Amino acid sequence: MRAMHAAQDPSRRAALVSLVMLLLQVALARPVDARRCAPDAVQVGPVCIDKYEASVWSVPPGDDQLLAKIHRGRATVSHLAAGGAVQMGAIPIDGCTGIEYGPTFPPSGNWTAPVFAVSVAGVPPSTCVTWFQAEQACRLAGKRLLTNQEWQAAASGTPDPGANDDHGATCVTNSDFAALTGARNACVSAWGAHDMAGNVWEWVAEWINAATDCTNWDSAHGGDISCMGVAPPVPPPAGSGANELVSFDRNLPGAIIRGGNYATGDRNGIFAVYGAVNPSNISRSTGFRCAN
Repeated sequence: MRAMHAAQDPSRRAALVSLVMLLLQVALARPVDARRCAPDAVQVGPVCIDKYEASVWSVPPGDDQLLAKIHRGRATVSHLAAGGAVQMGAIPIDGCTGIEYGPTFPPSGNWTAPVFAVSVAGVPPSTCVTWFQAEQACRLAGKRLLTNQEWQAAASGTPDPGANDDHGATCVTNSDFAALTGARNACVSAWGAHDMAGNVWEWVAEWINAATDCTNWDSAHGGDISCMGVAPPVPPPAGSGANELVSFDRNLPGAIIRGGNYATGDRNGIFAVYGAVNPSNISRSTGFRCAN
């Protein structure tokens, strides 16, 4: 009997080793980008991209529960309202004033009181925001601005109506004003990100040499505007009634905005890219979204 057990022990050990090796192989074979995004975001490869254009909120000091919901991507409009949060920078009917975010969150981004970028449906996107403010509002919410590459990836598959905005379901590309976040139910990318064509331009992370000329993509790319070249400067295509508070300076860095806005028709779309604004630019048709 002892001899039989002795003979079986090596076999058992070999079987256990084989099982452990198999489990290791399965674990290592899992995609390195496997993760679970928060409810306010969609997964695009290894990155979680906010579903909606950002709305910026001031939260009463000491409301740790609401702040925790914001950082976990679980804050809703109801949570924000119940907690006494106030949206800041909601896209204005008229032009920007430059003080939409108050004296404690100035255009330089050198804040003394925090505000938070939130991804929720059914609110006006926050605009009149500089790159500096957008970047900090994302960071304060535990996120960051998308890179240009990430933005392009997340926008893939968004239906582009061009000038044929139906004012109901399509992307907001040829309307009098922006729509509430997520209101156009046919304006969703293949990944599930909303409003990536039109509505408002969106800051991305990179700075570049400021673009001073524009062209258009070919028809296969929607005829979208592309401003990344060099020649006499042209004004940003901000849409009717926009108020550019900061003059373009070709000697300062350029920053990139993506996707177009609500009013410029065929020039809007997922290939629309505009690098002829400085990071300090303030426009009522420029907002942002975050990633993590």
